[in-house]
Amino acid sequence: MRQPILSVHGAALPVAPETNDLVLVNPPRDEVPPEAVFVEAQEWLDALHARMVQGPDDTLHHGMTALHGGLIARRRQWSPEVWKRFCQELARKHPMRPFLHQCPFTRHAFERPRGYAGDAALIDYLYMDRAADELHAGREIYRYMHGQPSARSVRERRELLARMMDETAARRPDGRVLSVACGHLREAEQSRAVAERRLQELIAFDQDPVSLAEISRLHPDGVVRPVCGSVRALLAGKATFHDLDFAYSAGLYDYLSDSVASRLTALLFQMLRSEGRLLVANFAVHPPETGYMEAFMDWWLTYRDEDGMRGLLSETPLAQVSNVRLFRDSQDNVIYLEVTRR
Repeated sequence: MRQPILSVHGAALPVAPETNDLVLVNPPRDEVPPEAVFVEAQEWLDALHARMVQGPDDTLHHGMTALHGGLIARRRQWSPEVWKRFCQELARKHPMRPFLHQCPFTRHAFERPRGYAGDAALIDYLYMDRAADELHAGREIYRYMHGQPSARSVRERRELLARMMDETAARRPDGRVLSVACGHLREAEQSRAVAERRLQELIAFDQDPVSLAEISRLHPDGVVRPVCGSVRALLAGKATFHDLDFAYSAGLYDYLSDSVASRLTALLFQMLRSEGRLLVANFAVHPPETGYMEAFMDWWLTYRDEDGMRGLLSETPLAQVSNVRLFRDSQDNVIYLEVTRR
Protein backbone atom coordinates (compact mmCIF):
# COMPACT_ATOMS: atom_id res chain seq x y z
CA MET A 1 0.00 0.00 0.00
CA ARG A 2 1.23 3.44 -0.85
CA GLN A 3 2.04 6.09 1.68
CA PRO A 4 -0.56 8.86 2.04
CA ILE A 5 -0.97 10.91 -1.11
CA LEU A 6 -2.50 14.31 -0.44
CA SER A 7 -2.66 15.73 -3.95
CA VAL A 8 -6.12 16.08 -5.39
CA HIS A 9 -4.75 15.51 -8.87
CA GLY A 10 -3.52 11.95 -8.45
CA ALA A 11 -6.28 10.11 -10.31
CA ALA A 12 -5.04 8.12 -13.28
CA LEU A 13 -5.75 9.63 -16.68
CA PRO A 14 -7.03 7.61 -19.64
CA VAL A 15 -4.51 6.31 -22.11
CA ALA A 16 -4.23 8.83 -24.92
CA PRO A 17 -5.58 7.18 -28.07
CA GLU A 18 -3.78 7.43 -31.35
CA THR A 19 -4.93 10.01 -33.87
CA ASN A 20 -6.85 7.46 -35.91
CA ASP A 21 -8.93 6.35 -32.93
CA LEU A 22 -11.66 8.87 -33.74
CA VAL A 23 -11.62 10.81 -30.48
CA LEU A 24 -13.07 14.24 -31.17
CA VAL A 25 -12.68 16.57 -28.19
CA ASN A 26 -14.48 19.89 -28.17
CA PRO A 27 -13.01 23.02 -26.57
CA PRO A 28 -14.34 24.04 -23.15
CA ARG A 29 -17.61 25.97 -23.11
CA ASP A 30 -19.26 27.77 -20.25
CA GLU A 31 -22.76 27.66 -21.72
CA VAL A 32 -24.80 24.87 -23.28
CA PRO A 33 -23.01 24.17 -26.57
CA PRO A 34 -24.84 24.71 -29.86
CA GLU A 35 -26.49 21.77 -31.51
CA ALA A 36 -23.53 21.54 -33.88
CA VAL A 37 -21.39 20.27 -31.01
CA PHE A 38 -23.78 17.38 -30.37
CA VAL A 39 -23.80 16.69 -34.10
CA GLU A 40 -20.02 16.31 -33.89
CA ALA A 41 -20.42 13.96 -30.91
CA GLN A 42 -23.01 11.96 -32.84
CA GLU A 43 -20.65 11.62 -35.80
CA TRP A 44 -17.84 10.54 -33.48
CA LEU A 45 -20.00 7.82 -31.92
CA ASP A 46 -21.31 6.76 -35.34
CA ALA A 47 -17.81 6.27 -36.75
CA LEU A 48 -16.51 4.52 -33.65
CA HIS A 49 -19.51 2.22 -33.50
CA ALA A 50 -19.11 1.29 -37.17
CA ARG A 51 -15.51 0.27 -36.56
CA MET A 52 -16.16 -1.64 -33.36
CA VAL A 53 -19.17 -3.60 -34.58
CA GLN A 54 -17.14 -5.06 -37.46
CA GLY A 55 -13.83 -5.40 -35.67
CA PRO A 56 -11.81 -8.31 -34.31
CA ASP A 57 -10.59 -8.37 -30.72
CA ASP A 58 -7.81 -5.82 -31.10
CA THR A 59 -10.14 -3.37 -32.90
CA LEU A 60 -12.64 -3.69 -30.07
CA HIS A 61 -9.96 -2.95 -27.49
CA HIS A 62 -8.68 0.06 -29.42
CA GLY A 63 -12.26 1.22 -29.80
CA MET A 64 -12.95 0.92 -26.08
CA THR A 65 -9.81 2.96 -25.33
CA ALA A 66 -10.95 5.63 -27.78
CA LEU A 67 -14.46 5.60 -26.34
CA HIS A 68 -13.26 5.93 -22.74
CA GLY A 69 -10.85 8.70 -23.65
CA GLY A 70 -13.39 10.70 -25.63
CA LEU A 71 -16.10 10.37 -22.99
CA ILE A 72 -13.98 11.41 -20.00
CA ALA A 73 -12.53 14.34 -21.97
CA ARG A 74 -16.00 15.62 -22.73
CA ARG A 75 -17.18 15.09 -19.18
CA ARG A 76 -14.28 17.14 -17.85
CA GLN A 77 -14.74 19.95 -20.36
CA TRP A 78 -18.52 20.30 -20.52
CA SER A 79 -20.71 21.65 -17.75
CA PRO A 80 -22.60 19.03 -15.70
CA GLU A 81 -25.85 20.07 -17.38
CA VAL A 82 -24.45 19.60 -20.88
CA TRP A 83 -22.88 16.27 -19.95
CA LYS A 84 -26.16 14.94 -18.52
CA ARG A 85 -27.97 16.06 -21.64
CA PHE A 86 -25.43 14.20 -23.78
CA CYS A 87 -25.88 11.03 -21.71
CA GLN A 88 -29.67 11.12 -21.77
CA GLU A 89 -30.38 12.41 -25.27
CA LEU A 90 -27.51 11.04 -27.32
CA ALA A 91 -25.58 8.21 -25.69
CA ARG A 92 -28.62 6.41 -24.29
CA LYS A 93 -30.38 6.40 -27.68
CA HIS A 94 -27.33 5.64 -29.81
CA PRO A 95 -26.78 2.18 -31.39
CA MET A 96 -23.53 2.08 -29.41
CA ARG A 97 -25.52 1.41 -26.24
CA PRO A 98 -27.09 -1.95 -27.22
CA PHE A 99 -23.77 -2.96 -28.74
CA LEU A 100 -21.95 -2.25 -25.45
CA HIS A 101 -24.74 -3.92 -23.48
CA GLN A 102 -23.66 -7.26 -24.86
CA CYS A 103 -21.19 -6.97 -21.98
CA PRO A 104 -23.00 -8.39 -18.93
CA PHE A 105 -21.27 -5.98 -16.54
CA THR A 106 -22.30 -2.90 -18.53
CA ARG A 107 -25.84 -4.21 -19.06
CA HIS A 108 -26.37 -5.17 -15.42
CA ALA A 109 -25.54 -1.67 -14.19
CA PHE A 110 -27.94 -0.08 -16.66
CA GLU A 111 -30.83 -2.46 -16.01
CA ARG A 112 -30.50 -2.43 -12.18
CA PRO A 113 -32.24 -5.77 -11.56
CA ARG A 114 -32.14 -5.22 -7.79
CA GLY A 115 -33.49 -1.70 -8.14
CA TYR A 116 -30.35 0.30 -7.44
CA ALA A 117 -26.95 1.00 -8.94
CA GLY A 118 -23.80 -0.78 -7.80
CA ASP A 119 -25.48 -3.84 -6.32
CA ALA A 120 -23.49 -6.77 -5.01
CA ALA A 121 -24.06 -8.85 -8.14
CA LEU A 122 -22.55 -6.05 -10.23
CA ILE A 123 -19.43 -5.88 -8.06
CA ASP A 124 -19.05 -9.64 -8.41
CA TYR A 125 -18.42 -9.07 -12.13
CA LEU A 126 -15.29 -7.18 -11.07
CA TYR A 127 -14.19 -9.77 -8.51
CA MET A 128 -14.72 -12.75 -10.80
CA ASP A 129 -13.77 -13.25 -14.44
CA ARG A 130 -16.84 -14.45 -16.32
CA ALA A 131 -15.60 -13.64 -19.82
CA ALA A 132 -15.66 -17.27 -20.95
CA ASP A 133 -19.46 -17.28 -20.61
CA GLU A 134 -19.95 -14.54 -23.23
CA LEU A 135 -19.97 -14.31 -27.02
CA HIS A 136 -17.40 -12.33 -29.01
CA ALA A 137 -18.33 -8.65 -28.54
CA GLY A 138 -19.71 -9.05 -25.03
CA ARG A 139 -16.69 -11.11 -24.02
CA GLU A 140 -14.14 -8.60 -25.27
CA ILE A 141 -15.94 -5.53 -23.88
CA TYR A 142 -16.24 -7.28 -20.52
CA ARG A 143 -12.56 -8.24 -20.57
CA TYR A 144 -11.67 -4.63 -21.24
CA MET A 145 -13.81 -3.36 -18.35
CA HIS A 146 -12.51 -6.07 -16.02
CA GLY A 147 -8.95 -4.85 -16.61
CA GLN A 148 -9.60 -1.15 -16.10
CA PRO A 149 -8.03 0.80 -13.19
CA SER A 150 -11.32 1.15 -11.31
CA ALA A 151 -11.90 -2.61 -11.51
CA ARG A 152 -8.41 -3.24 -10.17
CA SER A 153 -9.16 -0.76 -7.38
CA VAL A 154 -12.25 -2.72 -6.36
CA ARG A 155 -10.24 -5.94 -6.15
CA GLU A 156 -7.47 -4.20 -4.24
CA ARG A 157 -10.07 -2.82 -1.83
CA ARG A 158 -11.28 -6.33 -1.08
CA GLU A 159 -7.71 -7.43 -0.28
CA LEU A 160 -7.17 -4.44 2.00
CA LEU A 161 -10.35 -5.13 3.97
CA ALA A 162 -9.46 -8.80 4.42
CA ARG A 163 -6.02 -7.80 5.64
CA MET A 164 -7.48 -5.31 8.13
CA MET A 165 -9.83 -7.99 9.46
CA ASP A 166 -6.85 -10.23 10.08
CA GLU A 167 -4.95 -7.37 11.74
CA THR A 168 -7.94 -6.74 14.00
CA ALA A 169 -8.04 -10.38 15.06
CA ALA A 170 -4.31 -10.31 15.78
CA ARG A 171 -4.74 -7.20 17.91
CA ARG A 172 -7.90 -8.33 19.74
CA PRO A 173 -8.72 -12.03 20.16
CA ASP A 174 -12.28 -10.95 20.97
CA GLY A 175 -12.41 -8.54 18.04
CA ARG A 176 -15.74 -7.29 16.73
CA VAL A 177 -16.06 -6.02 13.17
CA LEU A 178 -18.89 -4.21 11.37
CA SER A 179 -19.27 -3.94 7.60
CA VAL A 180 -21.84 -1.31 6.56
CA ALA A 181 -23.52 -1.87 3.18
CA CYS A 182 -21.59 -5.12 3.00
CA GLY A 183 -22.92 -6.47 -0.30
CA HIS A 184 -21.82 -10.09 -0.63
CA LEU A 185 -19.00 -9.53 1.89
CA ARG A 186 -16.47 -11.11 -0.49
CA GLU A 187 -13.55 -9.81 1.59
CA ALA A 188 -14.54 -12.23 4.36
CA GLU A 189 -13.82 -15.10 1.96
CA GLN A 190 -10.19 -13.94 1.82
CA SER A 191 -9.76 -13.42 5.57
CA ARG A 192 -7.88 -16.08 7.51
CA ALA A 193 -9.31 -14.68 10.74
CA VAL A 194 -12.85 -15.36 9.51
CA ALA A 195 -11.99 -18.82 8.22
CA GLU A 196 -10.25 -19.73 11.48
CA ARG A 197 -12.92 -18.05 13.64
CA ARG A 198 -10.43 -15.75 15.30
CA LEU A 199 -12.93 -12.91 15.46
CA GLN A 200 -15.70 -12.82 18.00
CA GLU A 201 -18.14 -11.42 15.47
CA LEU A 202 -18.31 -9.97 11.97
CA ILE A 203 -21.57 -8.08 11.53
CA ALA A 204 -22.69 -7.93 7.89
CA PHE A 205 -25.11 -5.01 7.68
CA ASP A 206 -27.01 -4.40 4.43
CA GLN A 207 -30.47 -3.37 3.23
CA ASP A 208 -30.59 -6.04 0.49
CA PRO A 209 -31.99 -9.36 1.75
CA VAL A 210 -30.73 -11.11 -1.40
CA SER A 211 -27.17 -10.12 -0.53
CA LEU A 212 -27.62 -11.27 3.05
CA ALA A 213 -29.00 -14.61 1.86
CA GLU A 214 -25.80 -15.13 -0.15
CA ILE A 215 -23.72 -14.32 2.94
CA SER A 216 -25.72 -16.77 5.05
CA ARG A 217 -25.17 -19.45 2.42
CA LEU A 218 -21.40 -18.91 2.39
CA HIS A 219 -20.98 -18.48 6.17
CA PRO A 220 -23.61 -20.71 7.79
CA ASP A 221 -21.85 -21.51 11.05
CA GLY A 222 -19.01 -19.02 11.37
CA VAL A 223 -18.45 -15.69 13.03
CA VAL A 224 -20.45 -13.77 10.41
CA ARG A 225 -23.81 -12.36 11.55
CA PRO A 226 -26.02 -10.91 8.77
CA VAL A 227 -28.20 -7.99 9.83
CA CYS A 228 -30.76 -6.40 7.52
CA GLY A 229 -31.00 -2.63 7.79
CA SER A 230 -30.55 0.68 6.02
CA VAL A 231 -28.46 3.79 6.48
CA ARG A 232 -31.64 5.57 7.47
CA ALA A 233 -32.13 3.05 10.28
CA LEU A 234 -28.58 3.69 11.49
CA LEU A 235 -29.03 7.45 11.44
CA ALA A 236 -32.37 7.15 13.25
CA GLY A 237 -30.87 4.96 15.97
CA LYS A 238 -33.09 2.02 15.03
CA ALA A 239 -29.99 -0.07 14.32
CA THR A 240 -27.00 0.37 16.57
CA PHE A 241 -23.82 -1.49 17.47
CA HIS A 242 -21.17 -0.99 20.13
CA ASP A 243 -17.70 -2.02 21.30
CA LEU A 244 -16.41 -2.41 17.75
CA ASP A 245 -12.74 -2.85 17.00
CA PHE A 246 -13.03 -2.29 13.28
CA ALA A 247 -15.90 -0.69 11.38
CA TYR A 248 -15.80 -0.01 7.67
CA SER A 249 -17.85 0.92 4.65
CA ALA A 250 -16.30 0.07 1.29
CA GLY A 251 -18.77 1.28 -1.35
CA LEU A 252 -21.57 3.14 0.39
CA TYR A 253 -20.00 6.60 0.61
CA ASP A 254 -19.86 6.84 -3.19
CA TYR A 255 -23.64 7.38 -3.05
CA LEU A 256 -23.99 9.66 0.00
CA SER A 257 -24.27 13.43 0.22
CA ASP A 258 -21.71 15.26 2.34
CA SER A 259 -24.19 15.89 5.16
CA VAL A 260 -25.35 12.26 5.40
CA ALA A 261 -21.80 10.94 5.05
CA SER A 262 -20.57 13.22 7.85
CA ARG A 263 -23.39 12.16 10.17
CA LEU A 264 -22.78 8.49 9.44
CA THR A 265 -19.03 8.86 10.01
CA ALA A 266 -19.62 10.40 13.44
CA LEU A 267 -22.15 7.70 14.31
CA LEU A 268 -19.87 4.83 13.32
CA PHE A 269 -16.96 6.40 15.16
CA GLN A 270 -19.01 6.44 18.37
CA MET A 271 -19.60 2.69 18.00
CA LEU A 272 -15.87 2.00 18.33
CA ARG A 273 -14.22 1.10 21.58
CA SER A 274 -10.83 2.47 22.57
CA GLU A 275 -8.21 1.92 19.83
CA GLY A 276 -10.92 0.84 17.41
CA ARG A 277 -10.55 1.89 13.78
CA LEU A 278 -13.04 3.21 11.27
CA LEU A 279 -12.26 2.97 7.54
CA VAL A 280 -14.34 4.52 4.76
CA ALA A 281 -13.55 4.41 1.06
CA ASN A 282 -14.59 6.75 -1.74
CA PHE A 283 -13.70 6.95 -5.40
CA ALA A 284 -11.57 9.98 -6.24
CA VAL A 285 -12.60 12.79 -8.54
CA HIS A 286 -13.23 11.57 -12.11
CA PRO A 287 -11.45 8.22 -12.50
CA PRO A 288 -10.91 7.40 -16.17
CA GLU A 289 -13.98 5.15 -16.44
CA THR A 290 -16.38 7.82 -15.13
CA GLY A 291 -17.57 8.95 -18.57
CA TYR A 292 -18.33 5.40 -19.71
CA MET A 293 -20.07 4.55 -16.44
CA GLU A 294 -22.40 7.51 -16.64
CA ALA A 295 -23.06 7.54 -20.40
CA PHE A 296 -23.60 3.82 -21.03
CA MET A 297 -24.13 2.23 -17.61
CA ASP A 298 -26.25 4.98 -16.00
CA TRP A 299 -24.01 4.56 -12.96
CA TRP A 300 -23.43 7.86 -11.15
CA LEU A 301 -21.23 8.13 -8.09
CA THR A 302 -20.34 10.92 -5.66
CA TYR A 303 -16.62 11.54 -6.08
CA ARG A 304 -14.44 13.12 -3.38
CA ASP A 305 -10.88 14.36 -3.12
CA GLU A 306 -8.76 14.49 0.05
CA ASP A 307 -10.35 17.71 1.25
CA GLY A 308 -13.76 16.17 0.78
CA MET A 309 -12.74 13.14 2.82
CA ARG A 310 -11.40 15.32 5.63
CA GLY A 311 -14.71 17.14 5.62
CA LEU A 312 -16.47 13.90 6.59
CA LEU A 313 -15.04 14.41 10.09
CA SER A 314 -16.98 17.65 10.60
CA GLU A 315 -19.36 16.04 13.12
CA THR A 316 -16.84 13.69 14.74
CA PRO A 317 -15.51 14.82 18.17
CA LEU A 318 -11.82 15.29 17.37
CA ALA A 319 -10.90 15.20 21.07
CA GLN A 320 -11.75 11.48 20.95
CA VAL A 321 -9.61 10.86 17.87
CA SER A 322 -6.06 9.56 18.32
CA ASN A 323 -5.09 9.31 14.64
CA VAL A 324 -6.36 10.23 11.17
CA ARG A 325 -4.85 8.78 8.02
CA LEU A 326 -5.65 9.52 4.38
CA PHE A 327 -4.23 7.39 1.59
CA ARG A 328 -4.97 6.31 -1.97
CA ASP A 329 -4.81 2.88 -3.51
CA SER A 330 -2.14 1.84 -6.00
CA GLN A 331 -4.33 3.00 -8.91
CA ASP A 332 -4.87 6.49 -7.40
CA ASN A 333 -8.60 5.82 -7.81
CA VAL A 334 -9.88 5.19 -4.27
CA ILE A 335 -9.25 7.44 -1.28
CA TYR A 336 -9.37 5.89 2.19
CA LEU A 337 -10.07 7.72 5.42
CA GLU A 338 -8.94 5.83 8.51
CA VAL A 339 -9.83 7.18 11.96
CA THR A 340 -8.65 5.64 15.24
CA ARG A 341 -10.41 6.29 18.52
CA ARG A 342 -8.49 7.12 21.69
